[in-house]
Amino acid sequence: MFPLPDIRKKIIYLDQFFLSHAFRDQERSFIDAANRIKDMAARQLVVCPYSSVHTDETHLWRHEQQENLYKFIKQTARGYKFREAYEIKLEQMHRLFDAFRSNSEIIQPIEERDAFRDEIHGWDDYIWIDLRPYLGDLEAMRQGKAAAIEGLVNLFPDWAKLTTSFEEDVSMEARGYGISLLNQYLQMVANVGTGNLMSYMDAPMDTMYVESLLHCDRTTMKIDERLRRISAFFSSHYFTSIPNIKVSCGIFAVLRKMVKNGAYTNPINARRKLAGLFYDSECISVFGPYSDAIFIDRAMKQWCENPESMLLEPYDTKIFSVGNWDEFHRYLDSVEDNYTDDVREAINLVYPGIYA
Repeated sequence: MFPLPDIRKKIIYLDQFFLSHAFRDQERSFIDAANRIKDMAARQLVVCPYSSVHTDETHLWRHEQQENLYKFIKQTARGYKFREAYEIKLEQMHRLFDAFRSNSEIIQPIEERDAFRDEIHGWDDYIWIDLRPYLGDLEAMRQGKAAAIEGLVNLFPDWAKLTTSFEEDVSMEARGYGISLLNQYLQMVANVGTGNLMSYMDAPMDTMYVESLLHCDRTTMKIDERLRRISAFFSSHYFTSIPNIKVSCGIFAVLRKMVKNGAYTNPINARRKLAGLFYDSECISVFGPYSDAIFIDRAMKQWCENPESMLLEPYDTKIFSVGNWDEFHRYLDSVEDNYTDDVREAINLVYPGIYA
């Protein structure tokens, strides 16, 4: 055996839009980009982990090629996977809650280890352990997704009347989310108190965030004091500074701005065009800050780069879509420019004659 040099790969998040088009193998731009990325991943230059959003969206797709698409996604990722979205959100929330409790400065809101169970920058090969995911009730997920979009679109007439600024809209979104978290938890507790024990098992994942925060200082503070503290945290700038909340609330603030400017006046068209919004928001807000680059659909790129939002700029995440293929390939060129001689030599030893 010979020692392999240390490497640091570029983490690229490829959204469902990119991967499904590459999988169909019909459009040359996607085929070429996917093949180039696979080659660069084999040469240890990039890594494209898949996520819980990929898992959910693929299995909500009613198609005979569903499992083949999922296999393609995992192969493109070479088995690398982000931690579950709720785990990443919980890590971020606890970090900012700790800062709130100690009234300390927010220095580093994210750490790479939040997002990955295993070392993401290690040398890899084509072999990994593949486990079938737990999917839950897919039909209930489909119905929940449709209901969420329906509820969102129903808000648009009221949004259209608002005269709030972008910053005010971000704050309103964050405050509304915090209230929702607390109310869902209190409703679950009330249901359990009336003898409905299954309500704990069936409770939304969001209730677990409040329950987890309640464990802090449980031996020194009464529960009503801890609940009040959590409520204060949800109303603070610490809560709004949680990366996934800051980005997701920014996305919906951009949507509010568009509605106020006259967009999405037809509810039927709005439901169709925004059908994937919650998954788009999840992948951008949760996984985007941990990625060096992210490839998303054209509309979401425009939202993220709205002059008032610039949602991923604080994390130095490059944003690409079908609207800037040339820029994407120039970015990949820059990554290849850092293909050092020691890594090239090691690759030639690991894969003799393939990448000479």
